[in-house]
Amino acid sequence: MPLVRMPFRRLLAVLLALAFTAAIFAAPASAAGQAMRGVPPEGRLEFSVVKSGAEIGRHAIRFSEKDGALIVDIEASLRVRFAFVTVYRYAQRTRETWRDGALVAFESDIDDNGTPFRVRAELREGALHVNGHEEKLALARGTHPLSYWNPDLMRQSKGIDLQWGSLAELDVAERGIERRKVRGAEVETRRFNMKGTEVKAGKRQPKPWLDVDAWYTAEGKLVGMAFHYRGFDFDYVLQ
Repeated sequence: MPLVRMPFRRLLAVLLALAFTAAIFAAPASAAGQAMRGVPPEGRLEFSVVKSGAEIGRHAIRFSEKDGALIVDIEASLRVRFAFVTVYRYAQRTRETWRDGALVAFESDIDDNGTPFRVRAELREGALHVNGHEEKLALARGTHPLSYWNPDLMRQSKGIDLQWGSLAELDVAERGIERRKVRGAEVETRRFNMKGTEVKAGKRQPKPWLDVDAWYTAEGKLVGMAFHYRGFDFDYVLQ
């Protein structure tokens, strides 16, 4: 069989793409605060949430360490106005606890336009027990919450919705390398699209309810998100 010769520039581009992918999912460091991919050196990620070019709120993720565990605190506050009247508001407070690369607990309180949601989860006896808004689940150790800061989520086939505490079956597609403006500078990122279909009472729902694009740097840092929800297009812009 004759050799297929590849132009040098094309070969270089392929090698760079492979190296970039490997960098995103490289083995983590040993210290608890650095052991998870996606934890930035400054210990926080803060996004402005933009709808149709206008900022409508903030989404902050803060990382700390306690007794050898990684603590991730998430706070979000959104408010959509029309003609000076608030037509939609959303508030979230979530705390995740990770140990040795696995989620061991989380608690999430969300107010979705006046409707409260409360979810609690704890790892015990080898399973992640989730007390959700409508049902209780026992999920496999290693199941990830849908909080997106951890790029390893993009390799998962299942995830936990932080609002309902329900299981989502995930379909992730890698969109390739993109240049994206982050804090005023062009940064090379890798883009993923995630679709999630909810599973209720053991039954997969007929169509996905989740459709999110996420951008990560080679170090695994989340630098942008975009999604469509309740008739609105949202963009997360890293501050």
